[in-house]
Amino acid sequence: MNNNYLCMYKRIKLAKSALMVLLLTSQHVFAVETATANEFPKIVTIQQLLQIVRDKSPRYAVAHSQIETADAGVIAADVLPNPSVTYGRYDQAAGRMGTQFDGFSQQNVTVTMPVLLAGQHGARKTAAERKVDVSIADAQVEYNQLVRDTWGLFVELLAGQQRVAVLEDAHQELARLKTIISGKEEAGTASRYDVLRITQELQNLQVRLESSQTEITSTVGKVGVLLGFSNWKFEAAGNLVPIGAPAEVSTLWQQVEINNPELESARRETVAADAVIDRAKRERFPIPSLFAGTAFTDKPYGNAVYTGFSVDLPLFDRGQGGMAKASAEKNAALLKRELLLASTKQELERAVNVLVKRRDTLSKFERDVLKPLPTLKQMAEDAYRLGKSGLLELLDSSRSRIEIKLNHLDLLTGEIEAELDTMQVSGLLIATVEQSKR
Repeated sequence: MNNNYLCMYKRIKLAKSALMVLLLTSQHVFAVETATANEFPKIVTIQQLLQIVRDKSPRYAVAHSQIETADAGVIAADVLPNPSVTYGRYDQAAGRMGTQFDGFSQQNVTVTMPVLLAGQHGARKTAAERKVDVSIADAQVEYNQLVRDTWGLFVELLAGQQRVAVLEDAHQELARLKTIISGKEEAGTASRYDVLRITQELQNLQVRLESSQTEITSTVGKVGVLLGFSNWKFEAAGNLVPIGAPAEVSTLWQQVEINNPELESARRETVAADAVIDRAKRERFPIPSLFAGTAFTDKPYGNAVYTGFSVDLPLFDRGQGGMAKASAEKNAALLKRELLLASTKQELERAVNVLVKRRDTLSKFERDVLKPLPTLKQMAEDAYRLGKSGLLELLDSSRSRIEIKLNHLDLLTGEIEAELDTMQVSGLLIATVEQSKR
């Protein structure tokens, strides 16, 4: 009984110790993550954010790690085959009648060395190097998409912050109107209904403001999820203005052929497929092995050396499977490139058409709707003060101005998104990012 109690006591004590270690370790990890998040700025521009993406984002590091894997393949392909050593021993089992040697035993030592005579070594290394080229292009494709998604979220965040600013200004404006109406109620020129109505409108606007602030928090969290950061809270700095991307299909298509990372990846896959075919052709030749060895006995001592070679006879397996697989991969690479060319051209035309229409819509909106807004605001307030209009007309005017400003933000965001799509397809997105660093 005492032994059982002692064992239970030791287990409980060990469990407590393990729990303490776990808690201390968890606190240390939390402290490290917090310190890492605190290293980032609290207010960032798009240039700073994209620099952080490339330098510190775990997601970009994961995309770039495939290049290291491909480099390891080059190292493996550049290694020559190992020689092998064989050892054997013959022992007399019964008597010496009919044996091939005198003495109690015979020992054999043989060294075998495969020889790549048909250029397999060079073909393997070249194929592995072409895979590295493909991995570099694939990493650039992922980086291009990562930049597009990050920039889009930054635009969404910037628009959300400006949306909050519009609602805050509208809230202050309604609060000012409420003060005027409350004063008119005290003077007997406004009813209690007017005060309740403006109060309700003010509370409704407060709910919209809080909802927009929540959306900002959500967008910041999306950036952290996308890039692989935790506990990073920041604000976007800058103006929500169009980038100024070109919108001519013929001009952009020339950039596509030069800068589009997906097309470059498809081209490199075709070159890599040719290298794989060449490797498969080389691998069809059997690899001979040279060997040399010695056989010796003791009691009495005797020694003999022997040399020779061995090679597979390609009677059945003549590399048909490797050649068929390499040819199929080459055909798939060609089909992929043709499909990608067609789809990229169609996507470019779609993106440019959307961009042109969004620019035209934004221009008309700013000229015909946004520009007269201050004048309409002043006219509505003057009409209410002079008694030429009622509260409902004043609230309707205020509500319309809010919606117009928010619509303007949506149109701006839509044009910038269209510009980002056009730049991503044409390959100008990465080129613009790299040029901004110089």
